[in-house]
Amino acid sequence: MPEHLRALCFILPIAWVVFLFAKKTIIPNGLVTPQDFNRRRNLWFALTLSAFLAHNFWIFAAVAAVAILILSRDEPNKAAMHFAVLVCLPRLTASISGGGLVKELFALDPLRILALLILVPVWWQLRKRPDVEPFGKLLVDKIMIVMFALEIVLTLPERTLPSVLRDSVFYAFTNVFLLYYVSSRSLRSIQHFRESLSMLTAGLWVFCAIVAFEFLRRWLLYSSLERALGVSIGDRGYLIRSGMLRAEGTAGQSIIAGYVAAVGIGIFLYVRTLIQNPWMRRAGMALMFAGIVGAFARGPWVGGVAIIMVFLLLGPSPFGSIGKLAGAILLSLPVLLTTDAGLAMIDHLPWIGTVDARNVDFRENLFDVAIRVILQYPFFGNYDFATIPEIESLRGSDGIIDVVNTYIMIALRGGIVSLTVFVLLVAAAMWGVFMSLLKLDKHDERHVLGRALLATMVGVLVTIATVSPIFLVYPLYWCLTGLMVGFTQLVARGEPVRKQVGAGPVGAVRPVPQPLRTPGRATWR
Repeated sequence: MPEHLRALCFILPIAWVVFLFAKKTIIPNGLVTPQDFNRRRNLWFALTLSAFLAHNFWIFAAVAAVAILILSRDEPNKAAMHFAVLVCLPRLTASISGGGLVKELFALDPLRILALLILVPVWWQLRKRPDVEPFGKLLVDKIMIVMFALEIVLTLPERTLPSVLRDSVFYAFTNVFLLYYVSSRSLRSIQHFRESLSMLTAGLWVFCAIVAFEFLRRWLLYSSLERALGVSIGDRGYLIRSGMLRAEGTAGQSIIAGYVAAVGIGIFLYVRTLIQNPWMRRAGMALMFAGIVGAFARGPWVGGVAIIMVFLLLGPSPFGSIGKLAGAILLSLPVLLTTDAGLAMIDHLPWIGTVDARNVDFRENLFDVAIRVILQYPFFGNYDFATIPEIESLRGSDGIIDVVNTYIMIALRGGIVSLTVFVLLVAAAMWGVFMSLLKLDKHDERHVLGRALLATMVGVLVTIATVSPIFLVYPLYWCLTGLMVGFTQLVARGEPVRKQVGAGPVGAVRPVPQPLRTPGRATWR
């Protein structure tokens, strides 16, 4: 049996068990109706089966498109459906020929298929609604427009007009704008946030379970899929650290897998407050931690710690919560210092351990070299920075110049001006959330949601300093930015929240679970 089919025989049972757990966790708590959950889960299986059984990328794309169109036809919350399958498949890419007029019309991958078939109809409907903020009205919108314009202005002299229209217009529309716009405009109530983030959690649970399985079995389940479909997503070699596989799931690289799991931890800090059963809350968080451990990437570990710390600091009794966390760490130190497993874990920590210390040295060298190059082209960077001798000296034995820092990549390519716009955009979104939190009681569910989003973005900003903006880095980043803007508008509208009872975890308050009525069809959602 071909390897990709053998892998499918493991992926399907893992996903079925995790989705069953997710169904029993989020449906009884009134977050999603059974019909909506089943529809979104079925789309996950349809996309996975079509990818593994098609044996040709274009057959997969056609089958996937039909499945999306059929299952999304009666979908009342398409943002939730999109979140459920966002990390379903690797970034498998094939190019559509320009028919002799241009070399490449555009590239197609699972995320772009989802954007074109799910998000475009939502955008088209939302833009016509008088109660939805038009794009360009909000501060973050305005900064994003500047970012798009700057990208075009800086790259137009370096490329042909068709490539600018493809990369800086069409790709910006599908890869950035649609993710941000739908995330910021389509979630009009707290129930929309509950539903969408619980479905994102379900999809991330499946992702983390697969990563954990790969780590334990030392087998990358999706590594053979590109050969089966006749496409390539780049280097798919097995990365080993201290004799253990660095798993990646559908993320394309282990560090990206850790990044995805860290985002899952942040989102679940909110979702877990909506779950009544404490054992299911613990099992759900354990799944997220299994994913971030299985990726065996230290940058996301630091990001995950930042997420938890910020979430606790913004919540009720921050010093008490952090004290309890510190106490738990202190109690675990004897075990860590006296056992082989504990000593091995400490030896893998960044800046403390000695395992792969050369990676830290490389990042420090990259920073020093990049600063010198950025100072040569300080304001608008150099589009062809890879040809500069100093950067060329960083090329590894594998022939790759690995700029493992998103901020440095932006500054090299677009200078301090581009980096400033990038920082201002996310800073404006985060400031909106922070100011909204000041208006809310710390036991309000919206406060828990806001501080989870803010903490998650802090973790993301920490993590992207250790990784290039590849694969799932930007899709999750722009979705999260949109969610923060949507949250700010939610608080500004002042929608009341259901009555809350009982102290929840880490100082949160869980809402009373109520049966969720099946919503009627609403094309704008």
